Order: sequence, then C-alpha cells, then structure tokens
Amino acid sequence: MLLILCCVILLIIQRDTESTQVIGGRRTVVLGEDVDLSCRLIETDEELEQITWQKSTWEETQNHNFMLIHPNGVTKFIAPNGLAGRVQFIGNPSENLGSIRITAVRLLDEGTFTCIFSVFPSGAYNTEIPLTVLVPPVVNVTVDVTPVTGENEVVLATCVAAGAKPQADVKWKTGTLGSLLRTVTNSTQHANGTTTVLSHLLGVPTRAANQQQVQCVVNQSALVTEKTYNYSINIHYPPQSLNITLSETSKTTVLLCVADGNPQPNYTWSRLVQPWPGSSVRAEGDKLHLLSLNSELNGLYVCEASNPYGRATGSLYVHISSETSAVCWVLLVILCLIVSAALVWYRWKYGQFPWSSIVAKAPEQTISISSKTRRHDKVEEGEDDSLAATVQTRKEPEEEEEVS
Repeated sequence: MLLILCCVILLIIQRDTESTQVIGGRRTVVLGEDVDLSCRLIETDEELEQITWQKSTWEETQNHNFMLIHPNGVTKFIAPNGLAGRVQFIGNPSENLGSIRITAVRLLDEGTFTCIFSVFPSGAYNTEIPLTVLVPPVVNVTVDVTPVTGENEVVLATCVAAGAKPQADVKWKTGTLGSLLRTVTNSTQHANGTTTVLSHLLGVPTRAANQQQVQCVVNQSALVTEKTYNYSINIHYPPQSLNITLSETSKTTVLLCVADGNPQPNYTWSRLVQPWPGSSVRAEGDKLHLLSLNSELNGLYVCEASNPYGRATGSLYVHISSETSAVCWVLLVILCLIVSAALVWYRWKYGQFPWSSIVAKAPEQTISISSKTRRHDKVEEGEDDSLAATVQTRKEPEEEEEVS
C-alpha cells in the first residue's frame, strides 16, 4: 500500500515538472546596438535558488558560466569574458524573469547564450538563446587607376561593400550608357565571418563617357533600406577642341583660350617672332588681357594648353593701328553751332553774311574689331581649329580748312 502511494506521488511530481520550462527565443542584432536576451521560467511554484547565464561565442567557443543572479536580485560576474561593463540584469527573480541586456554588441559576442533556472526540489531548467550579429557593409565607389581614352575595355569604376555579415548584394544602374558597360563581381570571405564584395564596372573609355552618372545599389540585412551611391565616371584625355575668342565685356580687351581636356589643362601664352610686349598685356591662365590698344601689341599670339596626356596649341593674329578720338565729332558739332550762331547774329546786325566763309571737316576716327577663322593650329595627339582675330583701326586726316 505504501509503495502504491509513493508511485502516485512521483507521477504527480513528474506531470508537474514536464510542463515546467524556460522560454526564450533567437535574437538578431546589428553591430554596435543593444540587445535584450529574455528568458522566463513558467508553470512552476517551486522555490528559486538561482539563475545562471552561460555563453559560447566567437570570443570563447567553450561553453562557460559568466553571470549568477540570486533570488534577491543580487548579481555576480563569474568571469567578464569581454562582457564587463556591457551586461546588466533587467529581469525580476520574484517573477521568474531572468532577462539580461548586452550593450554595444560586438561581432565577437555572436554565439549561443544559455539561461538556467535552478529550483527546489526539481532541479535545473534551461533554454538556449542563439544570438546573431549583423554587420552593415562599408561602401565605397572608386577606381584604382583613372582610365585614359583608348580602344580597350578597362575598369571604369569599382563598388566595394566591405566587411558585411551576411554578404551584401551589389548592383549597378548605368542610365544612358546601358549596354555599353558590363559588370564583374567577386567576393572574399574573412576569418571573422564577414564578406567583402567588389563589383567592377567595365567599358571602353571615351570622352563621351566622361562625367556620366552611374549608381551603385547595395542591399543587405543590416540595412533598413537599400543604399544608392552616385558616381561620376572620370576619364582622362589630352586637350583638344582648342578655341581662342575675343571678349570686350570687361574694361580691357581679353583673349580667352578654351580647350577641352581632363584633367583641366594649364595654359601658356607666347608671341611668335616678336618679343613679349611687356606691360601692355597680362597673362592670367586661359586669359590674355590687352591693357592698352597700341601698335606694340601687333603680332601672332599662341596659346598652348597642356596636361599630363598631351597638349594643343592655337594662334591668333592681333593688328592695331592708331586712330583719332571720336570726341572730335563732338567738337565739330559744337564748332558748327558756334559758327551758325555767329552768322545769324552778323546778318541780324548788318543785314548780310560776311564775304568770307569757313568750311571745316572733322577728323574721322573709327575702331573696328573683326574676327575670322584660320586653321593653323597644331594639336599634339589630335588636330583642332582655333580662332584668329584681327583688331584694326584707321586714321583719317585730322582737319581740312578752306577759306574763300
């Protein structure tokens, strides 16, 4: 009879303990963020003796205790193991809640955490909580060697999604370039579980492709949304399409030398045959200021545009001749008015005009600036055209006077 009673009691205890369990769950966190590892003991009224936390992570693969929590809520670190100062108890022993919080999660924290409740008299109950750490990629769009115009296919840009966990998905949007470009993608797995993806954009480097916009699109689990990175294709080529123009918008007459080149060309001005006209001109990069319009400036001026890949030259002929000032016309009008007034007064007083008459012709002055195209440029690594401008003036006799 006593044996039967003992068996009944054991069956009741077994039925109760079978329903007792610790609940938790898998957790995922982004590198550097905080994570709560929750665990709770349910379906028991037994006395809690302690809560123990264990871990097996990238930092230490051997499973071991790192934290004890007593029924009064007092915590004790057995071995910090990289968690010192970053883990805290956020549960409540009276409610059989054993949750902890880990701050500033590292990649080395990834692994399996075990929450163990020890109760009397039935013993220990536990649950495993896998922790996965996501690492967002470090993205950079660049090119190792700047391409130079040519006929062979080269790498125009490289999109790097480095150190991501899991591996990032990298794609290109090429816009109007479309089928002219293609992509080659490869990846490298690192010992810490992260992956670096390199996606190369290949095509034939042409002037038309220079400064064209493309986009690298990156998608990955640690990113809230996909990221788009704009990039302007940069292609180097020698100066070409050199053109010299004449501008009079400022206080001085300016010759402007313009050439298409990448990188931006450096400009040098010179005058053929004749010496440089000294203080009459001032060269400032692509501009040549004609400070005073006189015959000393006459001559053939050459502009050279150069960069590390070549140079181009263009020339412009300047001719200036002296002229009298247009103010003479004003003086002529004033003189005519004076003479007319004198004649009117003379006739009013004497009833006739004087026998003598004066006929004057004002000095004539004109200034003309004309331009014409001359093809005597020399372009290294390609020929081009330049603008030749002629600045001309002419001088008329200063004055003619006839007295009769």
